[in-house]
Amino acid sequence: MNLAARFAAILQGLCAAVARRGANGAFVRETSRPGSAFADPHAMTVLLWSRLQRAIARFARLAAGAPPPRPRKTPAPPARARSAPDLPRRRGWLLAPVPEATAAASQLRAFLAEPETRALIAAEPRLGRILRPLCRTLGILLSAPQSRARRPRAPGTPVAADPPTRPHRPARRGTNTLRRPRAPPAPA
Repeated sequence: MNLAARFAAILQGLCAAVARRGANGAFVRETSRPGSAFADPHAMTVLLWSRLQRAIARFARLAAGAPPPRPRKTPAPPARARSAPDLPRRRGWLLAPVPEATAAASQLRAFLAEPETRALIAAEPRLGRILRPLCRTLGILLSAPQSRARRPRAPGTPVAADPPTRPHRPARRGTNTLRRPRAPPAPA
């Protein structure tokens, strides 16, 4: 089984679990959080399911060797404020409402650790735009991307020194550095 098919199998299982749990109201708690733009928990289910399906298609296209994007002739228009709701951005937010996501996270973690997958990600950096949000949703910490080779420094250019550091000053005795100081009592 090739990499794209294995990635699709992992995410198809996750899509099935999201659809099943979402139909049973698993995202009611997420949509009732302060700041949530979702009025209907089923809208969140549909959005998450469609994003996972789009990730499957994009991964398959890039793994098959999609051509590089063409350069744009005109600059991109300025970004507008989003009117559509977006998914939560907390790390691992999907693990609580969809317990099956833990199994998908484990499978995806093993998939990403394989040398063949690492080589594909190193060869195609656009895969990071697919994998980063997915890994954040599942609570997976991605390893740091391979740094690009730096150009050699011209001879005779000075090396930047380390920035100066402030000496450590211990906290005053009797103060708790983790809490804010209490306000003095108001006069009666």
